[in-house]
Amino acid sequence: MANGRKKNTKIVRYRRPFNIGVVFFGFIAVYLIVCVYMYFTSEHISGYEVIKGNLAADYHYTGVALRTEQVYTAQKAGYINYYAAEGEKVSVLSTVYTVDESGRMSELLEESSGDLSLDEEDYSEIRSGVSSFLGNYSDMSFESVYSFKTNVDSAILDLVNQNMIAQLDNASEGGGELFTRYNAETAGVVEYYIDGLEGATAESVEPGWFDRSKYERQDLRSADLVSEGDPVYKLVTEEDWQLIFPLDQEMESYILDEMEKNQKVAEDGTVTQNTTYIEIRFDKDEEIAWPSVTVQYADGQAYGVLSFVNSMVRYAGERYLDFEILRDETVGLKIPQSAVTEKDFFVIDAACITQSEDRTGFMKKTVSEDGTEAVEFVNSTIYYQDDQYAYVDPLEESFSTSKKLLESGDLLVKADSAEYYQVGQTAKLKGVYNINKGYTIFRIIEILYENEDYCIVEEGTSYGLSVYDHIVLNADTVTEDQVIY
Repeated sequence: MANGRKKNTKIVRYRRPFNIGVVFFGFIAVYLIVCVYMYFTSEHISGYEVIKGNLAADYHYTGVALRTEQVYTAQKAGYINYYAAEGEKVSVLSTVYTVDESGRMSELLEESSGDLSLDEEDYSEIRSGVSSFLGNYSDMSFESVYSFKTNVDSAILDLVNQNMIAQLDNASEGGGELFTRYNAETAGVVEYYIDGLEGATAESVEPGWFDRSKYERQDLRSADLVSEGDPVYKLVTEEDWQLIFPLDQEMESYILDEMEKNQKVAEDGTVTQNTTYIEIRFDKDEEIAWPSVTVQYADGQAYGVLSFVNSMVRYAGERYLDFEILRDETVGLKIPQSAVTEKDFFVIDAACITQSEDRTGFMKKTVSEDGTEAVEFVNSTIYYQDDQYAYVDPLEESFSTSKKLLESGDLLVKADSAEYYQVGQTAKLKGVYNINKGYTIFRIIEILYENEDYCIVEEGTSYGLSVYDHIVLNADTVTEDQVIY
């Protein structure tokens, strides 16, 4: 060896320094995985903020219109043309229709038809009818399309016939020889349909009236040629009319209660029924009316009878009318039905309540180990109270001893008396779970009105709810005193 030195061939392993960042991010990854797992495996609890609102009850009904109607028949056979428009008020001796026995008038009308046109007022009337139909159309009542088509055809026919007959009158002084005019025998509103209910009254009501699938309506203007004795038109001769409809139990009770409020009892016990009025709104045109109301019974079914003294001409062309009975809207705290639950409470005689300057509770009889009897004050929370009873949570515990304040069998001393009341009777009260403090607390509610989705509860009740309180949206997902994460 030239230099006499040995080369060091020993390999020393390199130690990497401890990386605290890897450990830190590892803990975060594990934490996130656990959180995601808990999120997907745990039951989610949704909250709801209590708001002040109202619920308007949906009291929609369909009634059958009953009027004083007189059907008139053709006095001779021939070609018929109508002069008065449907729904028009006519006076005595006003021309309603004409009959042409020879057919000559029909030929002249056909020859003149090319010269006839509708003015802007006529078109406006047709457009108004179309707009009204579109605004109230529903797929659930498709049969109304056929009635609408018939009404439009009839309206156009009315306008054309009036224009043509007016031209014939002006064209020839002998125009009257072409046809025979028939005038109204009395004053009234002209209608050109019949349905067999012209002579119906509230006293003769039948369930079949309200089955619209079996309703048959005949349009009298669809025939150009009539025979002697055929119905050709009818007149509604009285302004008074009625609307009759089947009552459900709730509306029957409501109307009877309203009628009872209008009874006057004399000193001799005689009861006088004053007229009762209710507010309704027609679906057809959103018009509001105040008819008088009574209840009629037939074969065990209750029917409401609304009596009107005006507006007959507005609805003379309708046998069925949809309307809504308007009742006062209920205002209060609006909460979902899913948030409502029930809880058992001890029912305690209100005479047992003891009040001091700063606390309210009960005096409970106790017996010590040596048999000594004594009375101690129990500061129980009274969730709800009426004139007879107080309602106490059977699970409420003493903060210092964790023992239940009251148990079944306990004896409570009645105030200002030597009598005892034994605890044991229970009853359910409705409420919701309040989560303002991060855990569930049962709160009593007094429901004023409810439907399938929401209920209106009274505000400001003892141990109840207030505006902007937060409650559990679905009460079935939690238990009382459960911590909400």
